[in-house]
Amino acid sequence: MVDLAPGFVRSRWQRSVLGRFPGLGKLTVSSLLSETADEFASVALIWIVLVETGSPALAGLAVLFRRFPEIVSGPLLGAWFDRWSPVKLTAIGFAVRGIAIGGIALLSVVGTFSVPVVLGLCLVMGVTNPLAKVGTRVITPLLIPRRELQVANGVLTIGDQFPYLVGPVLGGSLAGFIGIWALFIPAIMCLVATALVLGVRVNPALAVPASPSPAPKKNSFVAGFGPLITVPVVRAMMILTVIYFLSYGPLLTAIPVFSEQNLGAGGAGYGAMWSAMGVGALLGLVMVPRLARFRPAVVNAVGATVWGLILLPLVFVHALPLALVIMFVGGFVWAPYASTEISVIQNAVTSEQYGAVFGARRSVIVASSPTGAALGGVLLEHFSGSQVVALSGIACVLGGALCLCLPSVRAEKPVPAPHVEPEPEPVRVSQE
Repeated sequence: MVDLAPGFVRSRWQRSVLGRFPGLGKLTVSSLLSETADEFASVALIWIVLVETGSPALAGLAVLFRRFPEIVSGPLLGAWFDRWSPVKLTAIGFAVRGIAIGGIALLSVVGTFSVPVVLGLCLVMGVTNPLAKVGTRVITPLLIPRRELQVANGVLTIGDQFPYLVGPVLGGSLAGFIGIWALFIPAIMCLVATALVLGVRVNPALAVPASPSPAPKKNSFVAGFGPLITVPVVRAMMILTVIYFLSYGPLLTAIPVFSEQNLGAGGAGYGAMWSAMGVGALLGLVMVPRLARFRPAVVNAVGATVWGLILLPLVFVHALPLALVIMFVGGFVWAPYASTEISVIQNAVTSEQYGAVFGARRSVIVASSPTGAALGGVLLEHFSGSQVVALSGIACVLGGALCLCLPSVRAEKPVPAPHVEPEPEPVRVSQE
């Protein structure tokens, strides 16, 4: 008996969300390329500025210029998506990122490396970064019916998770190997992402308004913050997200200290722990379709609580292998959070608000994570690395429990799943 597996695999692919909506594949790959390039460039740029200037302060300033402006530009540029083509604006974000990265590489290659110019290009990337970050969230509801958004967002999240796993490794290793030429690689990746996203065709009719709430005023800096405060379930999700990122931030500074103090593993253990979490987060995306059957806001509140509980045993761990297992499981549990939260927001606000709301959300996230990291630095002046990890875990548990007590979280129901025809039996051919 011979099972014609290729036909069966093709049938499964055609029935999947990627097979039925080809634009989602293009959007996912373009996001994957652009975000990997961003993470690649972040690490490589620090190395190259250090080599060119010998100044750690200037390297840190370059990072600051690439991130901090989003706090202001996120709400402003996010509102543009509610006025103009989200595909074209996303392509502009990808292209500007690629041209700026390539420009920095070119300056060094031709021997005209200038700190003010490099910082200026970093500032341009920082200001326009929301075009790349927000665009994919606005485009997705214009490609996929609402009932399948959570699964689609889970697929798109691969473009968020995978870059954190491979981007820094590629950036650090190639910058050390080939120097400034390494920056041309993320520049080309961004330009390829630009070409891909320009091929995405949206269907505005899919984005049916989810509620009768009025659209925000255009061109207003505060327009996107309104729904984050006034729509109950969105407000609950943002409270949880702020707590999540504020409590996650201290881990960025505490894990290297924990690796040294508790594990005696130094930098190698530190890198291994984050790699374990990254692998877990990537594999954890397989849970998104299954979790889509449950109340999404409850899923995230429970997820935050479980994530915090998983962290707590680290306090008593002194062996690297066990620490890696805990970080892997933590990453697996954490993985569905972003796609679920994004789906809740997309289903809770009107399509005319997507850009402004996701721009404001981006501003909140960019402000929360560094604040948490800075808080972790302060706490490490008074507590050990393991104690700061414990505090992070407790904060997540309390935040998740708080959100579970909110009626808006428990009231948010899952969008009914689409009707799917029964799978045909695999074709078998008998051979005598």
